Amino acid sequence: MAKDDMDVIIYKILRYMYECMKVGRIPVLEDMCCNCKLFNIPERYWSSIMRELIDAGYVRGITYRMTKSGLLIDMMDDVAITLDGVHFLEENSRMAKARQFLGNAFEIVLDTVLKM
Repeated sequence: MAKDDMDVIIYKILRYMYECMKVGRIPVLEDMCCNCKLFNIPERYWSSIMRELIDAGYVRGITYRMTKSGLLIDMMDDVAITLDGVHFLEENSRMAKARQFLGNAFEIVLDTVLKM
């Protein structure tokens, strides 16, 4: 598993959103975009991952639309992880592997992002 595997990026996004929910914070795009403190991936790859999360129903308050230049992600005021997203995060074996791969280093980075 590599730091930019889709499962790892999905884990980071969903975990960030879940932790935001638990502390009463609204997730912000800058904390989970393609070039943020949690990861640095190409924008097109990030857009594809976000589309998967939206289509699977794991997040709400985020929409996408196709434009001539590619996929455009829009965030509303009620951005959050859904119950299905929480279940996927906590019960999916690939998410468990991603969590194990990331270890404590990710916890430290996530804590820092949440305190900003």
